Amino acid sequence: MKALLASVLVAFAASAPLEDPAAEARAQALMREVRCVACENEPVSQSSAPIAEDMRDRIREMVGEGASDKEIRDWFVSRYGEFVLFRPPARDPASWLLWLLPFVLLGAGVGIGLSLAANAKRKCGPVEPEDA
Repeated sequence: MKALLASVLVAFAASAPLEDPAAEARAQALMREVRCVACENEPVSQSSAPIAEDMRDRIREMVGEGASDKEIRDWFVSRYGEFVLFRPPARDPASWLLWLLPFVLLGAGVGIGLSLAANAKRKCGPVEPEDA
C-alpha cells in the first residue's frame, strides 16, 4: 500500500510546475521549442504522448538544476537529433539551403510571373478603336 501511494505521489510531483515562476516560464518556453518525437509537428508543451510527458519532466528537471537553455537544447539534440528542435541552427550548406530555398523559389516565381506578363503585353500590342 505504501509503495502504491509513493508511486502516485511521485507521478504527481513529476508533472508539477516549478516553484519559481520565472523558472517555470523559462521551462514552458523551452517546451514550445522542443518537438515531440512521437507526434510530428507538435511541441511537447501541447502533446499528450507519454514520451512528451517525460520530455516536459526532463526540461523542468534541467531548469531546476540550473542548466542553460543551450545546454537543455543540446541535451535533446544529442539524444534525438536536430529534428527535435523547431528552429534548428543553420550550420552547414544543407541547412542554409533549407532556410534559403523558399525565398529563392519565391523570387524565381515572381521573376517568371513578371516575365510572362511583359511577354503577353508585348504580343498583344496597342488596342485601337473600331470604326462604327
